[in-house]
Amino acid sequence: MSPSRQGAWWRAALAGVVGVALPAATLWRWHDIASAEAWLNARLVSAAGLADANSIGTAVVFPLDQRWVGFTVSTGYSVVMLLILPIMLASTLVGFRRISAPRGMSAVALTAGLLIVVNQIRMVAVAVAMRIWGHQFDFESSLVLIGSIIATVGLIAMTILFMVLVGHGRRTLGTAGR
Repeated sequence: MSPSRQGAWWRAALAGVVGVALPAATLWRWHDIASAEAWLNARLVSAAGLADANSIGTAVVFPLDQRWVGFTVSTGYSVVMLLILPIMLASTLVGFRRISAPRGMSAVALTAGLLIVVNQIRMVAVAVAMRIWGHQFDFESSLVLIGSIIATVGLIAMTILFMVLVGHGRRTLGTAGR
């Protein structure tokens, strides 16, 4: 095997390992990520003056009508599952040398940042709905309706951002990183 082909093989192998290892680590530590999301959301809800919110593990709780209410950041409500796709796509594109490693990393970082911001907006919207309409009405309406609308718009924006970032610039056709 020629040195250039051997280098390309190692680059593809490394990207493949990263493309599997990062999503696996993300899934393995999902509870820690969800706990961090809950902590951040409790701080945002408190900073916005909506309620004196606290986080307990993956739960965001706050007083409402003389009782504690809140929601739990579960795997379906967290960004964990959604972070896996951009990581795997970028590592695949880097491995097959369609984009450079810095471009792939920046695309993943920016789309992950957008995803985290959108998810925090969704959780704040749920907290606002709980303050306005109460706990029961919220989970039947705002989580499904308002949360889904925000999440859908965010996922569309994330997809467009990722495609623009990895597709921006001249086409490399196997020459990325040379």
